[in-house]
Formats: sequence, C-alpha cells, structure tokens
Amino acid sequence: MFKLRNKTKQPFSQNTKNLEEQQTILSELDENIKKYKEIFGDKSDFSVRYIQGDSFKLAIVYIASLVEKDILDQHVIKPLNNQLQQSTDTIDKIILSTNKIKDLTNQEDVIKHLLQGHSVILYDGKTMAYAADTEGGERRPVSESTTETIVRGPRESFNESIMTNIGLIRKRIKTPKLKVNKKTIGKESNTSIAVLSIDGIAKTEIVEEVITRIDKIKIDGILESLYIEELIEDPKRYTPFPTVFNSERPDRIAAGLLEGRIAILVDGTPVALLVPATMGLFLTSNEDYYQRYDISSLMKLLRGFCFLLSIVLPGLYVGLLTYHQEMIPTPLLVAVTGQREGVPFGIAIEIAIMELTFEILREAGIRLPKTVGAAVSIVGGLVLGQAAVEAGLVGQATVIAVALTAICSFTAPSYNIAITARMIRFILLLLSAVLGAFGLIFGLLFLLVHLNSIRSFSVPYMSPLVPFHKEDWKDLFIRVPWRYMKQRPDEITNDNQNRKR
Repeated sequence: MFKLRNKTKQPFSQNTKNLEEQQTILSELDENIKKYKEIFGDKSDFSVRYIQGDSFKLAIVYIASLVEKDILDQHVIKPLNNQLQQSTDTIDKIILSTNKIKDLTNQEDVIKHLLQGHSVILYDGKTMAYAADTEGGERRPVSESTTETIVRGPRESFNESIMTNIGLIRKRIKTPKLKVNKKTIGKESNTSIAVLSIDGIAKTEIVEEVITRIDKIKIDGILESLYIEELIEDPKRYTPFPTVFNSERPDRIAAGLLEGRIAILVDGTPVALLVPATMGLFLTSNEDYYQRYDISSLMKLLRGFCFLLSIVLPGLYVGLLTYHQEMIPTPLLVAVTGQREGVPFGIAIEIAIMELTFEILREAGIRLPKTVGAAVSIVGGLVLGQAAVEAGLVGQATVIAVALTAICSFTAPSYNIAITARMIRFILLLLSAVLGAFGLIFGLLFLLVHLNSIRSFSVPYMSPLVPFHKEDWKDLFIRVPWRYMKQRPDEITNDNQNRKR
C-alpha cells in the first residue's frame, strides 16, 4: 500500500560545490539582477542603473533610501560614462572617484554592502563586483543637546550617524593613540558599533573585557544603545543603580576617554556609553570643568546634598511625625499638626499619594508634546496640590515636603541616577512608615553596603571612597584648581596616570 522512496544523498563535496555556486557572483549580469530583485523585492527601493557599450554591459545596483544620490551621480555614474565615451569596446579597469572601492567575490558580501549604503557595480561576464562607498540618506544635523543643557561650554551633541559621532570625538582628541574598534551586531539589523579607547591610558584588561562581552552578544537587532548597556552589565548581581554611563555630549565622552574609560558608540542613536562607571561620574556635570573651581565646588556640594535629600526627605518626614515627634521643636510641631486637622489619611499614606501623583504628572509631562508638556506638569502640580489642601485631603507641610523632594531630584546631572533615586525613595518611605527613624537608618546602611558590593567592569562603584584613593578626592566632593589635579583616576587608568607635568 505504501511505497518507500529511496533518497540518494549527494556526496559532501557535491553539497559544498552547490553551496559555493549559490554564493559566488554569477557571470551572467541579468541572472545576478534577477536574484537581487527576488531578495529585496521587485517593487522595493532596490534600484538598477545600466551602462552599456558596444561589447560590454555594466549595472550599478543600490538601495535608493540608503545612498547619497549626489555622490552616486558625480563619483560613480559620471566617471563610468566618461570611461564609456573614451572606450566603447571594453572597460578593463573600473576607475571611480569615491573615497573607498572594494572588490567583492560572493553574493553575501554584495548584499551586506548594499544594506550599508554602498553602490555595487556588476560586470557582465565577470564573477566579481565592485563596491563604491556612497553611504548617505537623510540625517539629523549636529545640534545642541536638549537633555544635557549647560550655561558655558560646547553646544555640539551626537546625532544618529556613527561616523559623525566618531568624528566629533576625534575633533577633540587629535592623537593616533585613540583606537577605534568597529563591530557589527544583530543578526537582522546588522548594527555598527564602535569601541573607543586611548592606548596607553585605558587599562588593557578592561578594554579586552568590554570587547569580550560585546562579542558574546547574540541578538536579532540593536535599535538603541540601551540594548548594549543591559547586555554588557554584570549579570551576577541585580542593582537599581546604573553601572554604564550614557551621554549625548561629545565633550563628556572625550573627557571620559582622557581619564582612561572606554566609550561605546552605536549607529542609529545619539546616546553613547562610557565604562567603567562610578557613583561620582553620575553626580558630576561637565560644566564643573568649564567654571571656576570655587563655583564648581559649591555646585558639586549642592548637587550631592540635594541628591541625598531627594532620597531621604519623604522617609524622614514620615518617621519624625509618626514616631519621633519629640525631636521636632514644639512651635514647628504645633504648626504642622494643626494643619493636619481633619486629614483622613495617615502621614505615610498622605506622602505616598502625593509622591505617586507627582510621578504621574512628571510622566505625563514627558509624553505630551513639548508645547503643552511643561505647562501640564507645572499647572497640574499647582492646581492639584492647592485643591488637595483646600479639600482637607493632605496637609500643607506634606505638599512642601513633596515639592522640595521633586526639586532636589531635578538637580541630578544624569537622568538615570535620578530615576534610581525615585525608586529608592519609596523603599525608604515604607521602612520609615513601619519602623520610624530606625527603619530609615537601616535602609541607608543596607544601601551603603549594596553600593560597596557593586562593580562596573571590575572597578568598585564607590571608588575612590572605597577603596580609598587620596589623590582622586580632589575631584570628588569638590574640584580643586587644575594645577593640583595632576593624576587620572587610579582604578581605571593604566600606568600612565600623570595628565599634567
């Protein structure tokens, strides 16, 4: 009833030969064009431009949305037409005026270069092709950063082109010691990334560790630098604190490179990564080095105090009014408790409701269009706070505490560390509501122990506090004059620690 059909297996050498035939560029031009149209689609942005003589035929294939048409016209098509006019019989050698020409011998390389924005020249009768660098398309120009604003300093920020971003860094660090290691990640996206370091300053073992972790990434696509950030973080220990620094400012990344850190640039995003990252890096603004040392020191102390206050203030407010009222001066205690007459909620619930309301308003202000986002967040906060006080739902001191906490959180130079502070704030609020000041102190001690256990590419997160490095304290809480900052950070720098003679 059933017939068994014998399947004859081809020898391994035969399979290999067929595979090579599929990968090798065919000598028939029309067959190559047909193959590429099947891959990209006949009605897609895949384009073909034929150039034909008496006894030869050329074709320029490219993806229209990825090439710079002026470069294609002036430096590829025009030179080929000029060669055609000089010799109508044959063109023995392709001569183009683009900055880069590469010989291709297989179909995989042709497709790869087409997707990178190159134009590929196919010659009828030859089993090879030529790739001309015509990468282009629409790009956002270099402009001022909207997330890291400063009063004094450079106004340039990265854009979505990785080559432009590398150039912005090279403009600031003009040395051949700046090494750029380019890689392609993503099975489907084929995203270009670049690992930058300064030879002789960055530690070799940290550079090798960064490259090793990047090489282990196996993923379909990389659309933003956060993909890389999460995939190269230490997977052994969870922490809400960011261990990879990110910035849109070329001067900030260049300053990190000069300290011995490693930068990671990702094509398609203006946000660059910097490793290893320590706690002090997230609380430092690049403007600290564009102002006088006394002003910068004052600003650094103010930011550190505000960051600590944004974490501690809600829990401290709840703990004092709930469990430790004897620690509050009597006139202040009478004023605060008098304002809370008739409030139906406990102090902890009252603070939690106001904090959640403010977080909702902040998130709504970010998601709304810029023209109305700021107005909604500010007006919404004032209206809701005033209405809640008049309705007797919250006390006036509670609104002041929540507003002061929010203002302090805005002083953090890094958005990532500000989000972490918002998360920890609710945990300390819960501990203070249950155990009072003892819960708050316990939470802070646990937080300190956790910070001491974090590593960013083997570098302690609390360096130079733990381990202690006296020289690095000159740029930690305050900034001493440049004439005294003679050494780079000890934990992240190679033997070349002296940056000033």
